[in-house]
Amino acid sequence: MIAQRGYAGKDYVLIGEITRVHGLHGELKMRPYSGQPENIRGYARLALLGPTGPGPELFPLSGMRVQGGTAIVRLKGINDRRQAEACVGRAVLVPRHDLPPLDDDEFYWREIEGRMVVCTNGRNLGTVTELFSNGAQDIMVVSDGDEERLIPIVGDIVVAIGEDAIVIDPPPGLLEINRSSVE
Repeated sequence: MIAQRGYAGKDYVLIGEITRVHGLHGELKMRPYSGQPENIRGYARLALLGPTGPGPELFPLSGMRVQGGTAIVRLKGINDRRQAEACVGRAVLVPRHDLPPLDDDEFYWREIEGRMVVCTNGRNLGTVTELFSNGAQDIMVVSDGDEERLIPIVGDIVVAIGEDAIVIDPPPGLLEINRSSVE
């Protein structure tokens, strides 16, 4: 699954993974990486990427409902449990041009991975290596090679998200509390 999480195809965006089969009629349980399963409704089609396949296989979305933190999806062409079982563990992607447009103050996680993070005083903290949600807010993992820091993406801390860098104004103690050594 590590290779799938790092899928960097220019035509698709990784949004989750198939975790298990649901029922007998080909429904699939999907864990969305955004933590917002209701967003899956906005896509007309999903692509599944296998661990060794040549590329994503595109399926029209024919049904979807939310169950807890997961999405139960029904894909056209997957009609029984046997077909669904073959999908477990596969990465779920969306064609890049199917993504909805964003407001000016919004961004997709993939757009800020790899960007440099600097403080308002000019201190370079490293680059964004990962993002995740803790349920209350999105968190950037910023690494300089020696240390990793967890920085919440909230308006009081993130001052600007530019093309080359993200500028932050951390409150006293944040950088010291939310750091660990990279091994």
